[in-house]
Amino acid sequence: MIERTAMDQAGLELHELASAYALKAEGLASDPYFRDAVVKTSVSGFVWALYDAFSKDERGLEMLRDELQEQWSAVAREIKNVKGLA
Repeated sequence: MIERTAMDQAGLELHELASAYALKAEGLASDPYFRDAVVKTSVSGFVWALYDAFSKDERGLEMLRDELQEQWSAVAREIKNVKGLA
């Protein structure tokens, strides 16, 4: 049996919460324009919650900025791949 570290457990819990929220938000968004609003509100709320959590010091803000940029790039690449634009 693989033993999880506290960091592994926190990451797993965060992923599960985000997945559950995404499913809930998707269920609310049957209209395309409302769906756009749900996506924007969901992403914005999540990012600002992370900002609030990690804004206590300069290092936390730098790490948050760098990770958001890295994830944004990864999502942009995936969108290109899905759309066949790669």
